[in-house]
Amino acid sequence: MPSPEKTFVLKHVFKNVSEMKEGKRYYAEEEKHFGVPWRMYTLREDNNFGIRLNCSFESEKKWSIQTSREVKLSSVNGQSMVRNGNRGFGNMEGDGVGWGWCKFIEWDKLIKNFVTDDSVVLEIRVKIEKMAGIKLRDFDESNKSFSDVVLIVENQKFYVSKLYLASQSTYFNTLLLGKFEESTKSEIEMKDVKSEDFQKLLEVLYGESSIDESTIEGILQLADMFDAKLAIGKCEEFLMENSGKTLKEKLELAYRYSLQYLKNKCMSEITTVSDIRSVLSNDPDGMDPSLIWELLQKSISLDMS
Repeated sequence: MPSPEKTFVLKHVFKNVSEMKEGKRYYAEEEKHFGVPWRMYTLREDNNFGIRLNCSFESEKKWSIQTSREVKLSSVNGQSMVRNGNRGFGNMEGDGVGWGWCKFIEWDKLIKNFVTDDSVVLEIRVKIEKMAGIKLRDFDESNKSFSDVVLIVENQKFYVSKLYLASQSTYFNTLLLGKFEESTKSEIEMKDVKSEDFQKLLEVLYGESSIDESTIEGILQLADMFDAKLAIGKCEEFLMENSGKTLKEKLELAYRYSLQYLKNKCMSEITTVSDIRSVLSNDPDGMDPSLIWELLQKSISLDMS
């Protein structure tokens, strides 16, 4: 089963359209999706009807959400008008907290074709392509009542459950429930681990959809290190079904982390000598020897066919 996409839909009926004032924004209710608050709003300006989407997430740290979306204006009789766009939300260069069209449709056309009972129906379908600096789940002190151990990574404290982590990882089963000294401690420092990657791994283990192109390698590295098979499986599914990485990149990850299904899929997609060249590294010494051997065998079989 492929990893679920990060998608959501906002839908709202804006009433009393005839009473909308020039230059004033009319907001729908705020909704939270994937740890982030969203809401749509409309405005009447220069005889036009505008539709915009607002992301009201706030953080002093750098954050960004890259999205694609579809905006649909509908009438009760079935007529609709659709526009598509791509935009980044956040506080990084090129991002913003709102997007849309101030001139989605002329006001007179809106009234004539889409207003029924002085109301219009708006729907915005959003697909999150990439997230950075966003937590889908908190493991801070607010989670203290549900935890019995604190893992410290780069001076950041993660409040978690021993039994739950032990059920997801043989490493944590041994560390937290075994005969090591750490099993008796209330706080354990984790070394050689990045806090951002650890946050994303925990999110995956707790059921969040945190795997995307920007997080996959960090999650996969830690999942392999901690022998967290569920997380490894989800990463493999993403690489097989949803990732836009090149065949070369996927093969390298498949061999590095022993992802057999991904390896078989990648190998089945190599059908020409050109395909073999495309996956070879400029530095063969840095490639997995078993990968080089299988590519050699593949090359021989292609030459003989």
